[in-house]
Amino acid sequence: MPVVPEFIKMYLNSINTYRGIAILLIVLAHCYSISGVQIDTAIERVFANLIAGSTIHFIFISGFLFHHIFYRKLKTDSFFKSKVKRLLIPYTVLSVVPILIKIKSEPKYWNAYLPLVEEGGVVYDYILPALLYYITGAHLVAYWYIPFAICLFLMYPLHIKFIEAKLKNQLIVVGVCFMVAILIHRPVNNLAILQSVFYFTPAYLLGILCSMNKALIYSRLSGKEFLFLATALVLAIVQALLGRHSNYQKLPFVYDGIDLILLQKSFLCIFFMVFLYQYEHYKNTFIILLASTSFGIYFIHSYVLYALTFLKSEFEVKVGYNWPAYFLVWGIIVISSILLALIMKKLFPKYAVYITGY
Repeated sequence: MPVVPEFIKMYLNSINTYRGIAILLIVLAHCYSISGVQIDTAIERVFANLIAGSTIHFIFISGFLFHHIFYRKLKTDSFFKSKVKRLLIPYTVLSVVPILIKIKSEPKYWNAYLPLVEEGGVVYDYILPALLYYITGAHLVAYWYIPFAICLFLMYPLHIKFIEAKLKNQLIVVGVCFMVAILIHRPVNNLAILQSVFYFTPAYLLGILCSMNKALIYSRLSGKEFLFLATALVLAIVQALLGRHSNYQKLPFVYDGIDLILLQKSFLCIFFMVFLYQYEHYKNTFIILLASTSFGIYFIHSYVLYALTFLKSEFEVKVGYNWPAYFLVWGIIVISSILLALIMKKLFPKYAVYITGY
């Protein structure tokens, strides 16, 4: 059992390690299509369920660090400004070209969701679609997260009130948020930002709550963390037996069962938090690099994935041995994203953070 100090230092290597693992899982969830993997067997469905929704790890970590770093250092006023710098500016820079490509290649994309005027014109053919892509992130894989995250982070005054509430009231709020989230699910194609805020908020609040009570959690749950892993595995198996192997996505007011992904990932979050704390003093160079470039990987991996998909289509590459290809593509995307982030940092040391988030 690790020794837990009365005052846990500001820098937690275990949480940094967790962030590195989280970005690996997030990228892994985006490699199915390009590698031609088909989810057919029960084992494959369980695996897919454990990987699906891995962005929840990022959100849990964000909530944890909001309390652990910004609140404890009394820097909540600078919190949102830092998020704009690390997220919104790179998102804006990296979105320009993909949005233009998307408008050109899929001019009627938004007609399936909104009754845009058929006559067209500059406003309806370019300005409105560009705005819709920008506020939803629909132009690139995983970019939906940024508009949603900005909305979530804008709510930081409410998160401060949550931190300063009594534990009983905190538990009630978290419980209600979870009940709402598991019923409304994620939005279809991650387009409805407000629905995403309702869905992911409990994971963020859970992160805050775990940070506030980390000393107690580390001491009481050390040695018991595999119970949380086992529970997550059982939920993934149950979901597989129900024929599901992906995120639950639907319109908010249509009932489609209980979202097991959110519950499963919440147990995994606590597992990783407690398990990794045992290795607080162990540092792995590659994991540290992953963690430090995690925002860069998040932004860049969509570009790398798009490039690989384009090359595969252009040269009509037939992918065999799908599961080995799946993990090979995963490695290529991660390594390429890290290298590109490092190159940009080397070329533009003062401005790279505004381009790639690193």
